[in-house]
Amino acid sequence: MQSQSAVKKLVENLQSDLRALSSETKRKFPPVKEAAEAGILKIKTISTKQGDILGGLLSASSDIVQPFLLGCDTKHVRVVQICLTAVQRLIQHEAVSMPAANNIINVLWNLMEAGTEELRLLQTAILLLTTNSVVQHESLAKAIVLCFRLHFAKDSITINTAAATVRQLVSVVFERVVTEDSVQSQEPLETVSLDELKVGSKTPPKSLRPCAQDGYLLFQDLCQLVNADQPFWLVGMTEMTRTFGLELMEEVLTSFPNTFLKHPEFCFLLKERVCPLVIKLFSPSLKYRQGGPQLPSPVPAEKPYFPIVLRLLRIVSVLIRHYYSLLNTECEIFLSLLVKFLDPEKPMWQRALALEVLLKLCNQPHLLRSFCQSYDMKPHSTKIFRDIVNALGAFIQSLFMSPPTALVVQQGAKAPDTQGQPPSLVAGMPVGSGVTPQAAFVYRGVWIPIVMNVPQNTPKPVFVEMLEKLDPPQIPDGYGISLAFQCLLEIVRGVQLVLEESKTRNRSATGDSEKSEQNSEVDTEQAVTREKLDPDVEKQLFQTLIESSWTGMLAALSLLLDASTDESATEAILKSQQTYASMCGELGMTTPRDAFITSLCKASLPPHYALTVLNGPSNSPTARSPSSRHPSQDFQPSSTIEAVERSQVVAVGTALPTASLPMGAQQGPVMLTAKNIQCMRSILSVAHCHGGILGSAWHLVLTTLQHLVWILGLKPATGGSLKAAKQATESPNAVITTAIMADLPVLSAMLSRLFESSQYLDDVALHHLIDALCKLSAESMEHSAYTTREPSLFAVAKLLETGLVNLPRVEVLWKPLTAHLLEIFIQI
Repeated sequence: MQSQSAVKKLVENLQSDLRALSSETKRKFPPVKEAAEAGILKIKTISTKQGDILGGLLSASSDIVQPFLLGCDTKHVRVVQICLTAVQRLIQHEAVSMPAANNIINVLWNLMEAGTEELRLLQTAILLLTTNSVVQHESLAKAIVLCFRLHFAKDSITINTAAATVRQLVSVVFERVVTEDSVQSQEPLETVSLDELKVGSKTPPKSLRPCAQDGYLLFQDLCQLVNADQPFWLVGMTEMTRTFGLELMEEVLTSFPNTFLKHPEFCFLLKERVCPLVIKLFSPSLKYRQGGPQLPSPVPAEKPYFPIVLRLLRIVSVLIRHYYSLLNTECEIFLSLLVKFLDPEKPMWQRALALEVLLKLCNQPHLLRSFCQSYDMKPHSTKIFRDIVNALGAFIQSLFMSPPTALVVQQGAKAPDTQGQPPSLVAGMPVGSGVTPQAAFVYRGVWIPIVMNVPQNTPKPVFVEMLEKLDPPQIPDGYGISLAFQCLLEIVRGVQLVLEESKTRNRSATGDSEKSEQNSEVDTEQAVTREKLDPDVEKQLFQTLIESSWTGMLAALSLLLDASTDESATEAILKSQQTYASMCGELGMTTPRDAFITSLCKASLPPHYALTVLNGPSNSPTARSPSSRHPSQDFQPSSTIEAVERSQVVAVGTALPTASLPMGAQQGPVMLTAKNIQCMRSILSVAHCHGGILGSAWHLVLTTLQHLVWILGLKPATGGSLKAAKQATESPNAVITTAIMADLPVLSAMLSRLFESSQYLDDVALHHLIDALCKLSAESMEHSAYTTREPSLFAVAKLLETGLVNLPRVEVLWKPLTAHLLEIFIQI
């Protein structure tokens, strides 16, 4: 309800506007002058004879607005300005009826066609449609078309203002639908007929209420226009750019998901109009192969157009994130397209855009769960989750495969980020003493920088936001690998969260069942039923999540771990491998568990040394890190890379004599780098935190620790602990740098804590640990007996340490321990 003073002010302003109109038209436009004077009389009558002045103005609005509409018809600039100002006053005070509003729109249309006062037209139109809902149906369509047409005016200010106005009007139409849906209606509606909707027409579905009908017709026409077809409802549209249409569609889909989820008619538009349109417009991107020989065809393959691909990928992202439940089959196609866009023959900008979209999807655990349930768990469906993980790994691997130089020259294209410069040449600054090199991945001579602080925070998408760009941007070196790396980390986090949420739910269900036992037998039965149904289904889901992803994840993470020169990136990779190893162990999946453990163990030992010492499941073809490389990668690393590697050496020692090491290998020195020690800490962490699920993998872990302890020169002390040599004479075979000297007591303490914590293992897990230590000790003693060389006493020392802390349950370890010790005494 407006105040009396506001209404009085409106009357005064209208009378003033009419007097100004009369004065301005008295010579050139006498009919307008007469209408203005009649209007003054009309308003004076309403204000003196009616108590509800605003109601009187509203009921007589067609007459009151008439002088102003006649003034607009003159096309005289000054007259039009006066009239539009007055009309805006009436609109703002909601003193315009539906017939009057329709008349206003007709006059605005005429002014638009004449190119008169275009900015004021837009102001008036937006006011008319946003103040209330008097403009509907055909008049609403006409107002929207008017603004669309002004989007193609000659003046840049008008163009930009019209674009903003159109966006606002489209939102207004759908906001009305939301408001309408929030109010219960008693009017019966017809049942929706999808067959009728397939035809497409300007007649809205009768199963919808009025505002929803307008929203339906508007969105239907946006699809028509983007598809270069004639609109049904937006009559008078002469042109619309496809990019602008796609942006409007995306804004509606992003802002009003509930409208599409609630109404079958709007869901129909998604399935039958939007999805086929997106797939059709993606066609050039699917057919085009950058740099490769084009197949003979009467029509050459059309190049993907950056502005269109960008907007299509944004729409795909919205469809998957908001409408997955409605578009199960369609999302399978879209996800397969995203995977396809990572192929090496695609332009790098297209691969970067696809990665940015994938990152948005990968950081939502519920989507990863849904992908696995909907696709990977179905027998005849595409294994989408597996394909995403494998595609990310293949993308990372492809970046280390340098393309032939001739190909780059022929295409005149920028070399991809596999051509990055090594740290010594970054910004012309040499990397040496006192200079910290840029974080990067280095593999077989290929140097790729890490351009984002990936492990600490999720990078915001950059290129998918470049709506103003017409040409593909230059993708910075390292941007692609940084995105793919982050996608992998998010997938690990997502899978872990899915498992943890299940544990929380199960604990909650157990608590609920206990409460229900006290309160209601019916509730108890429901809780028990839930527990009987959920675990089997969930366990299958968890196993499928791991089965679909572990080989691709292991291959990618192993390659990145091998290539990483950055401590924080290395730590993120190690934590991801630990997480997967622990999840596999919890689910009883021994092959992938051992594969991840083996990868950690190999990374902690010197190169080539690990290949002979460790023989585990990860050496099988399915679990091995990517080994197929481009021939150009077979060259030796550059001297710069070798210098960086040398700078990381923290310890030099001798190889531990074992049966698996060739005799020649036992003679020469072996070097441990800072990264080897970092990986050793990771092994200690996974064994300490997840010892209960290691099972037979204890042997892999302990074998690795034994070799590391030997190379570092750690010797057994009282009680089974290990200590570093205080003097060089105590450990003549090990050279320890000052960089690692302070860490040796810490590593020794971590080792002791690991075996001290065995008191918290259950009996089965403790038996696995004891068995692995006995086996390791036997191997060491047996080899020493054959070679007469000093054996490693690591296993014996740790048997002592483990036995002492587990004396309260000596019966668990007594039999295997005494049997082993007796066997050793017999050999001696």
